[in-house]
Amino acid sequence: MNIIQKIVVGGAVFNKEGKLLILQRATDEEAYPNLWELPGGSKEPLEPCQTTLVRELKEEAGIDVLPVEVFSSFNYTVQKPDLIRDTTQIGFIAKLISDTEVAISSEHQAYAWISEDEEDKYGVTDETKKTIQAAFKRVRQSR
Repeated sequence: MNIIQKIVVGGAVFNKEGKLLILQRATDEEAYPNLWELPGGSKEPLEPCQTTLVRELKEEAGIDVLPVEVFSSFNYTVQKPDLIRDTTQIGFIAKLISDTEVAISSEHQAYAWISEDEEDKYGVTDETKKTIQAAFKRVRQSR
C-alpha cells in the first residue's frame, strides 16, 4: 500500500459584514463530494504555504487575498484501494484585497457567506466545523 503525504491550505476569508466564505464541493469529487469547506488546495513542491493560499483562492473562488496568519491545523486521511493520502491542512486567516465577486471553479458547485450561527445549516466534516469555529473566534479576538 502506497502512502502519500500531502499538505493543503485553507483560507478563512471574511467579507465586510463579517461573514465567512465556504464552498460546496462538486458532486463528482473523489473525496468528500457535496460537502462544504473553506476554499484552498494542495501545496506544490517547494511552494511556500502563503503562495499556495493566494494561488488556490484565486483558482477556486476567483478572489484575491492576503494571508494574515495561521490559526489552525488538522490531519485527515483518504483511503483508496491501493493508496492512502495522509494529509495535513493548515488554516489561514486571509484578508480580501479586492471587491471581486466570487467565481467558483469546476471543483465546486456553490458558495455561501455564512455567519457564525449558520454553520450547522451546511454539511461539513467535524474538522471543518472546528476550523470554522476557530476562525470566528480568532476574528472576534482581533477586533
